[in-house]
Amino acid sequence: MKKMVFSEYMNSLPNMKVGMIKKISQECLVSEMSVYRWIAGSVKPDALKRKTISRILRIPEDDLFPEES
Repeated sequence: MKKMVFSEYMNSLPNMKVGMIKKISQECLVSEMSVYRWIAGSVKPDALKRKTISRILRIPEDDLFPEES
């Protein structure tokens, strides 16, 4: 499987994207707009939120956020 960064992975989920954004926002305790900003790359999630996103998506943090490692 090709490694995808967070934005690529989220954009590859056309039928589940909205639900996944809601789940990530709830578990990271942020607004859905914040998650959309993370996907767009205009804002980067902090280390704790990156770890939470990695756990939710079951993808290694280094794969999702390679520039942050």
